Amino acid sequence: MAVTIEAVQAALKNYIDPNTQKDYVSTRSLKNLKVEGGKVSFDVELGYPGKTQVEAIRGAVVEVVKAIPGVS
Repeated sequence: MAVTIEAVQAALKNYIDPNTQKDYVSTRSLKNLKVEGGKVSFDVELGYPGKTQVEAIRGAVVEVVKAIPGVS
């Protein structure tokens, strides 16, 4: 099954930012989303100072995306 941008957006729409209680897709914090085969890359632009939380958020969104069938 091929991974699509829509599948990644749908998965990330279900992840709620622990600070804002909103998802990154609706808040347009998801940037530079690219899907090449099973490889997915993207940026999340936080709308608040989150230096101490970057690693935890990164880990969480990576796990969400890795759960999509076809993502390597």
